[in-house]
Amino acid sequence: MEILHPAIAACFKALTLASACTVIEPPAVSFNPTVPQPKSTVSVQEAAALSERIARLQAQRNQVRAQTASEPDLWKRQSHYEELHRIGMELSPLERRMQSITATR
Repeated sequence: MEILHPAIAACFKALTLASACTVIEPPAVSFNPTVPQPKSTVSVQEAAALSERIARLQAQRNQVRAQTASEPDLWKRQSHYEELHRIGMELSPLERRMQSITATR
């Protein structure tokens, strides 16, 4: 078994440390799970519009799921899965945002 040259090993270590530093965002370092994060505030109208959009996407998602379940052909179901993925990619951030807001009057 061959051992790496010490300079190459040191270079790998430096690259590993440098790459680790670039992916850690400052809020992740100072995050304290015992202190709840403040919720953002939006108007009641904005919250209602967001809630309505989420409800429409959830209904659309359920409709696509029903179509997928009733489609006997595996290859035809692929288009349903693509549509389901698209809806999920749009719906997930909206649901996360809704969880993080508080409506004001």
